[in-house]
This record gives sequence, structure tokens and C-alpha cells, in this order.
Amino acid sequence: MKIAFATDGNNLEDKVALHFGRAKNFLIFDTEKEIFEVFENPELKGKGLPPDFLKRQNVDVVIVFSLGPRAFEKFKNYKIKVFKAIEGTILENLKKFEENKLKELSKEDIF
Repeated sequence: MKIAFATDGNNLEDKVALHFGRAKNFLIFDTEKEIFEVFENPELKGKGLPPDFLKRQNVDVVIVFSLGPRAFEKFKNYKIKVFKAIEGTILENLKKFEENKLKELSKEDIF
């Protein structure tokens, strides 16, 4: 499974960015291989929308603090699940996800 995090950093000890679309980078963690890759947010350079980019990276799950309704709808259409991040590092959020302690977001949670 591939899990994406929006971040302004580039490693597992960095925090999840407060807003998905404005993050500097996306860190994608592969749970099967236990490795991660960091990609620059394509929207920051006008090279596309993050949901489209993450779909091309075969992401299964996105963990965010907040995101807009259009991004949420795109993820829903792509069958990519969206979960609410907790305050803390990417690694802490990854552990909470693996323990089933993060809330999956629904349309009602998006503002």
C-alpha cells in the first residue's frame, strides 16, 4: 500500500503540512517495501493538480490535516481514501494509521 503525506519537509520526522494543496512536497511511503520517496508538489510550479499526480504514483491513501472539496472529490473518484492527520510527525501519523486510529474523512468533514 502507498500512503501519501503533504509536508514541507523531506523525511519521516517532518510534520504533516497544515493544508494539502499548499505543501512544498509529498512524501509517499510504501508499506510493503518500507521505503519512501519525496516529490515536489506539482501545483506549486503550475504542472498539474496534486490528486492527479498522486493517482499516477499509485497512491492508495492520503493523510491530511485539511484539503478543499475539489481535491476531496477527485480522490473519491480515484478511489483514494483520505484520512485526517493528527498533530505530529509523518512517522507518528503512519503508526496511528496502522493502528486504525485515524478517522477516514467523508464529504461532511470537508469545508
